Amino acid sequence: MQIPTQFQKPSLPPTTAPSLSRAPEAKLQTPSARATDRATSGFEARSSFAPASKSPVALTDTPAPTSKGALPLNSPQAQAAIQKTLDFVQRGQPGAASRGLVPTTDASKTLSPRAVERDALGMTHVRMDRVHEGVKVFGEQVIGHLDREGKVAGLTGNVSSIPAGLGKTEPKLSAKEALAVAQKDFAGRTDREPSVQRAIYQAKDGSYHSAFHVELTNTSKLQGSERPRRMNYLVDANSGELLEKFNQIGGIELPHKGGAQAASAKSATPAPASGKVSTPDTEPTSKADDTTLYSGKVDLSTTKNKDGTYSLEDSTRGKGVVTYDAQNKEEASNPVKITDKNNVWGESADPTRNRSAVDAHYGAEMTYDFLKNVLGRDSLDGKGEKLVSNVHIGTDFVNAYWDGKQMNYGDGDGKDAGPLTTLDIAGHEIAHGLTERTAGLIYSGESGGLNEAMSDIIGTGVEWYASQKNKAVEFDWKMGEDAWTPANGDGDALRYMDDPTKDGYSIDNYKNFPKQTEVHGSSGIANNAFYLLVNGGTNRTSGQQVKEGLGMEKGLQVYYRALEHYMTPKTTFAQARQATVQAATDLFGANSAELQKVKDSWSAVGVN
Repeated sequence: MQIPTQFQKPSLPPTTAPSLSRAPEAKLQTPSARATDRATSGFEARSSFAPASKSPVALTDTPAPTSKGALPLNSPQAQAAIQKTLDFVQRGQPGAASRGLVPTTDASKTLSPRAVERDALGMTHVRMDRVHEGVKVFGEQVIGHLDREGKVAGLTGNVSSIPAGLGKTEPKLSAKEALAVAQKDFAGRTDREPSVQRAIYQAKDGSYHSAFHVELTNTSKLQGSERPRRMNYLVDANSGELLEKFNQIGGIELPHKGGAQAASAKSATPAPASGKVSTPDTEPTSKADDTTLYSGKVDLSTTKNKDGTYSLEDSTRGKGVVTYDAQNKEEASNPVKITDKNNVWGESADPTRNRSAVDAHYGAEMTYDFLKNVLGRDSLDGKGEKLVSNVHIGTDFVNAYWDGKQMNYGDGDGKDAGPLTTLDIAGHEIAHGLTERTAGLIYSGESGGLNEAMSDIIGTGVEWYASQKNKAVEFDWKMGEDAWTPANGDGDALRYMDDPTKDGYSIDNYKNFPKQTEVHGSSGIANNAFYLLVNGGTNRTSGQQVKEGLGMEKGLQVYYRALEHYMTPKTTFAQARQATVQAATDLFGANSAELQKVKDSWSAVGVN
């Protein structure tokens, strides 16, 4: 069975391992700025954010594109880092042996490079999928970490011994038969081509199986009370037993709230017509004259169309931020542009159905800016990935979800929820895309709870970021409170990071995990650990206190670095603790007060 991941350093001189000294009073700078200062002993303070604008914040301290980010796998730099990591494993260094990596004559046959990232501290991280006898091992990865001098400083990820023959022995079931097993359980139509792949799968009891990994998706052909699904199935390749299944689409709504309302194929309100754009021009302005439902007056970045109207298409951020009208269909199968005559959005005379789109567009813009200016990442993929949002999904649909490609927002039913386009919900759902493109946390068990927690953490971070530049935005530790049960007027929320147990469903301590393994409910463990790290406080269940916190920016940097470089698809809560410990060590040093706060916050929630 896997044991808690630990970043273990090989027997190298102390000077080869990353070590950053830091003045106690220094404030954490953004990763992009930190790259230019990494040779110094402290970091220059960054005390404020630029005001909202139609254009993205200009970063004068952004390093050259080659200084950080993903390296092409076939590039000389990536190939050198991959080879050093494989050589480290192949030689049977202590850091490799302790993870179950037995030296082989050719380590390249057991580890397949997935990504190579160079970070702002000068370290290089080599993420590799485990392979057994030519077959990928589901969810198992090993990450090699190279220091600034290019020497292997450690490994992340644990693996267990796999019986010989599981990969090379021909399975009794065909791929078609395994697909049939999954389709029988799915019991519905699909709207994307099914995916069927051979895999080696480790069951909950630690045993390995020859298996097929099947993915079936339906987000646009829903019937009755059916919800959007991206179902993952692990089918035993010999017996046909269904070993595990989980839905990668979770949504913001909780099971204990009664479930999301079913989306209807009938449109409640006719969708406005929208002309095509042949030569769009970005229309910059400098005043906050666009009215949102939840965030007051804002300044959106839009596009002027050839016919003189404006549409919610922002070309100033990465490869674009766009918002469409899904016309009350279950999914944005044929979305239309949302237009305005004078580029002043949300006016009382504007179509009512355009109002939630203003919030969705603003939420995506703030999420993009947050990722870039706080986390130092250019959109979800680090390369400016286009952010697409679709509003008016279904009719009275009480949910919002990331479908693997884009955002989808329901209008709510007016009772349980209003339009689910608040800042924290937008950040939460878009962050699922960030997790998919980094650690890939499996949406089941402990890794699923961490997946949900990372989205809550990023969503809260987006709300915090926007509150620094927009006085109408109120930052708090609640999730979705502005949209949830608007008629009550009592500020209740979907989740509470300061006290997860307040919703009557979530848990705040690992000792209660066996009682609540559903991913939204178990997310409270990491949510509260993050809250205690940032803000300080006491865990309700354990009574343990964390005195004072690090502040939002430092806390976000620690968790994001852990997600990006030290978590794997099967990371557990204990492994997440180790991932954040190593991230804090990288950022602040092995003897820092910040590192101790990270440890204290996890201990308070019962993760040691």
